[in-house]
Amino acid sequence: MQAFLHHDRDMNRYRLGLLFDLILLLLLCILPPSDQAPKPTVWDEIAGRYVFSISEWEFGNFFDKWGYSFEQFFIPKKLTEQESVQRVEDYLLLAQSASSLEDTINRDKAEGNSSEADIKSLEAQLAQLTRQRDSLRYQVEAIIEGQISSVLTDAGLAKTIDFIGKVNLLFPPVDFEFEQEPNVLIVSPRDKIELTKTILLSPDLSLEQIEGIENKVAGIDMSGLVERVGGVATYPSIIPQDDSLQYLLSTVAHEWLHHYFYFHPLGRNYWANYDMTSINETAADLGGNEIGQLVYQRYYAQPESHAASPAAASQPAFDSNKEMRQIRLTVDQLLAQGQVEEAERYMEQMREYLAQNGYYIRKLNQAYFAFNGSYSDQPGSVSPIGGYLEELRQGSPSLGDFIKKVSGISSYEQLLKAIGQ
Repeated sequence: MQAFLHHDRDMNRYRLGLLFDLILLLLLCILPPSDQAPKPTVWDEIAGRYVFSISEWEFGNFFDKWGYSFEQFFIPKKLTEQESVQRVEDYLLLAQSASSLEDTINRDKAEGNSSEADIKSLEAQLAQLTRQRDSLRYQVEAIIEGQISSVLTDAGLAKTIDFIGKVNLLFPPVDFEFEQEPNVLIVSPRDKIELTKTILLSPDLSLEQIEGIENKVAGIDMSGLVERVGGVATYPSIIPQDDSLQYLLSTVAHEWLHHYFYFHPLGRNYWANYDMTSINETAADLGGNEIGQLVYQRYYAQPESHAASPAAASQPAFDSNKEMRQIRLTVDQLLAQGQVEEAERYMEQMREYLAQNGYYIRKLNQAYFAFNGSYSDQPGSVSPIGGYLEELRQGSPSLGDFIKKVSGISSYEQLLKAIGQ
């Protein structure tokens, strides 16, 4: 009985959140447009035709999302906690199977080793998997939103209001959609590693188009890189649908934290400077990973098996994290000495070295480090911010306290002050 009540509370929080989602979207829709069209820029020439339109995506997904949401608000389909967990696992299995089959079809087409009849048979199987997956999509989104909302509420991040009785209101509500994630163009100067421009691009770019964009960036003496993003903090956020369960939960939580930070000093200062971008992304990583783990442990974790302890396993011979950090340090040193071309040759040599050791990166350049370095808990970063935020988390009595504390940080100096430096 307790499991049923717990699940019903999760869904009630979710349904109330639907009303606030609608209010937020309507407010965005009625904001007056600018009277003046923006002047064309060099970036319009480089990437304009491939830009991913957030507004078009929002409106394109509005009616499908809300058709299901209103149906659930008035005629909810009650599932037990066990049924909800099974529904999520079924969805991910279908999504991963469809993704794997699509890769097989694309490879067979490229290599020309399969007959037209075989390809059509595989495409029919893919269509069937896709239909089965999509039939569960909105329900699974709602289940995960409710589960994450429950953990966030228990962390003290919801407010209690009187709404036909006392209700815990989480603001902003957790809201995401499974969607093919866009690409992003990342731009950095060549003579230093610095994130100077990011532009969301269509998810359907070919390798030829990607390389064409990067070559145009090189043509204005900048370093450019186009790669797939892991998630996008639109509202609702865009989340890949074929990731592993634990990564999925952490990614949804990561993007929600960006939504939450937006209403606090940390989010409002995201673009103030590179340090603030790094604090934002790293805090969302740390908090998102912890929230995702809590959700996984509460709803999905199986009883511990008697498998061998990870500590007993042999360490890998090749430490990619250590290698990447050393590469970054060497590149910084070369650029500081004005040896730009030497740094670029070195990065290409090390990219090939990494590939030989099973760690493939399509392009390793200043833009790569500028983007990945903004996550200070990642090996491509040499910033101390990751360590500072981990110290802040360890010094916080709870996850909720850490999120509230970090959301109030508006400068690098404030972060130092928060940890007593």
